[in-house]
Amino acid sequence: MYGRKSSGIPGALLFFISLFYGTAVHLRALAYGWGLLRTRELPLPVISVGNITLGGTGKTPATVNITGILLKHGRKPVVLSRGYGRSDRSAVLVVSDGIATPLDPVSGGDEPVLIARRHPGVPVVVGADRYRSGTVAIGRFHPDIAVLDDGFQHIRLQRDLNIVLIDAVDPFGSGKLFPAGILREPLTALKRADIVLITRADRIENVTLLKARIRQFTGAPIFTARYSPKDLMNVATGETQPLDFLAGKPVFAFAGIARPDSFISLLQTLGADISGTAVFPDHYSYTRSDLADLVRKADECNSALLVTTEKDGVRLKDLAPKGIFAVRIDLEVVEHNAWEEALLKAL
Repeated sequence: MYGRKSSGIPGALLFFISLFYGTAVHLRALAYGWGLLRTRELPLPVISVGNITLGGTGKTPATVNITGILLKHGRKPVVLSRGYGRSDRSAVLVVSDGIATPLDPVSGGDEPVLIARRHPGVPVVVGADRYRSGTVAIGRFHPDIAVLDDGFQHIRLQRDLNIVLIDAVDPFGSGKLFPAGILREPLTALKRADIVLITRADRIENVTLLKARIRQFTGAPIFTARYSPKDLMNVATGETQPLDFLAGKPVFAFAGIARPDSFISLLQTLGADISGTAVFPDHYSYTRSDLADLVRKADECNSALLVTTEKDGVRLKDLAPKGIFAVRIDLEVVEHNAWEEALLKAL
């Protein structure tokens, strides 16, 4: 799917399936364009944060960033999310009411719970139907703006600002549609974007070339962003340590995210001595057996410090793990003044 190696006959089969997938995506877009499928509109502005590829482009850090900007400017946002990976995907659930976070990651989804913990005063509501979720949120919390997490393909809901994230290191994979590649939609779908945000832009030598390719499909303004490590948080206690706590220490890194290689690379830039690694599926639900196995492997690697991502830390917290740290990161937009202006101007 990522185009890293040739897959012969399986690849040909996946490409054949992707033709049907692409046809379905195209017909769906036409149906909305022709009015055969109805879009719904909430009685408040909606900012959508999404992408056109599968997996980690930084949607959750971007949602945290945007929500923080809205709070700084006196807005009352609510975050609407699908809550991928939660146990009951059909129900509309309140992950946070802006006062407490009553749902765990299994019920509410790891990313919505992470957002709620980063912005404890902001309501977070999950549901597959974001119009229905928004209606519930408006009735209960009276927000004045909604931030739609992972909403680019949710054409059913009208939005006032469509932000598309593109990962600089692997922007489009093999350039093929799912399941032959990682594209959720053809690149022509970028014409729906109002803003394009290139994440991990500091990890490539020439971002100008990527911008030129994006410009073939959209005239939207393009911003660049990087991940800025914030601190280390003890998953069990919530206590934090400065980033230099990792310098020179043996570290056993593990993660259940879409791009674990980027996390391991980040730890290396912080001076960690990577003694071992373990990779789990994205949105993985850890068990006590997994935790015991990780502790054993870390002990075998020179009593290495167990370090994971903030999203994994959310899923581990209920297991009350001891001695596991999560790296908290912020999304830092390089053109931050123009970025804020673009967000607020659209509203």
